[in-house]
Amino acid sequence: MAGSSAHARRQPNALQRLQSKVALWWRQLDLKGRIATSVAGALVVALIATGVVSLSGSSGKAALPTTTTSTTTTSSTTTVPQPHVVSHVCPLTGTPAIHGKVPDRPALGVKIGNDPDARPQTGLPDADIVYEEMAEGGITRYLAIFQCRVPPAIGPTRSVRWDDWHILASYHKPILAFAGGIDPWEAMVSQLASEGKLFDANGLSEPQANAYYRMSNRSPPENYYTSGAALWKLDAANRTPPPRQFLYTAGTPHEAAVAAGATVSGFDDASTVQWKWDARAKLWMRYVGGVPDVDSSGSQLHATNVIIELVDTQPGPYAESGTVPDVESITEGSGPAWILRDGKVEIGTWSTPAYGALTTFRFTGGELMTLAPGNTWVELVPNQRYPVSIQH
Repeated sequence: MAGSSAHARRQPNALQRLQSKVALWWRQLDLKGRIATSVAGALVVALIATGVVSLSGSSGKAALPTTTTSTTTTSSTTTVPQPHVVSHVCPLTGTPAIHGKVPDRPALGVKIGNDPDARPQTGLPDADIVYEEMAEGGITRYLAIFQCRVPPAIGPTRSVRWDDWHILASYHKPILAFAGGIDPWEAMVSQLASEGKLFDANGLSEPQANAYYRMSNRSPPENYYTSGAALWKLDAANRTPPPRQFLYTAGTPHEAAVAAGATVSGFDDASTVQWKWDARAKLWMRYVGGVPDVDSSGSQLHATNVIIELVDTQPGPYAESGTVPDVESITEGSGPAWILRDGKVEIGTWSTPAYGALTTFRFTGGELMTLAPGNTWVELVPNQRYPVSIQH
């Protein structure tokens, strides 16, 4: 198909594949596993260096050590939320469901590009929740989550990243839609799908590719699009809505302070992100590089809530852009957080105790931070070199 040649160019060579898989295997081990296997790992490296383990041969792949331990599968201490939906309230926005009933379908996560060539995007205004993740070199990408509304078109769809299945782990068997990726990440999505953790809607694999199409007025790879109806049809047997991700309240907590906006600086290509409160619309309006950030219809992107989380990051095992390693945002743990709602800002911390657990937000005194009913954008900001400022 039209995307296969671009996909082939992203494939690492034999040495890079081995480096990627060793790095992935190493991160999948917990601390005890890493200590226990450190000697074996050193031996593997030594064998590779001396040629005992070959990178060539009929398959072109080296044998790798195996393990049954993985941080991306549910452990005995991880509590995965079970679906709990009020039948008439959209679980991912806290707003009344269209036609008075929540659709009986899973959460749909779609990976959407955000480099300058990918703009303007299509479908973001229909998303219940949008996560903005660092990709590489100061460029971000989106993971847009849909459930209550059906987006007629979504795109451009781009490759899967390490962050994506970590973010979706609390959504209970969601669909993950993307356009290919490096071998280890495609393999991990396939593994999670085989375990019933999510549905693999890789647009560069058959038969899932039937849910995608090429736009004639855009250039590859920014011309690969899909739709909500086509993607939900791939997993039509799953009729279970996701659990609520955030706590919604009609009133703003008294600890909140008046705010006019927020700025996240340090992005590449004049991509500084700003959110400005529009008192008339009662929405946070999005700006990129100092100008309104618009979708393909020309409408400015906006949100009822904006969550900013400072997260630890680590370099990925393979430079997808060819020169700069991708950035992996670690969404388990805790860190500083800001919630913008109702023209105010709540300041505190976020906490996700384990893979698959819901994220909670608390003020420094321990009280819960809450969101207003409506759509939400989540800014996952690396805790170094990307300063956050609040305008009052």
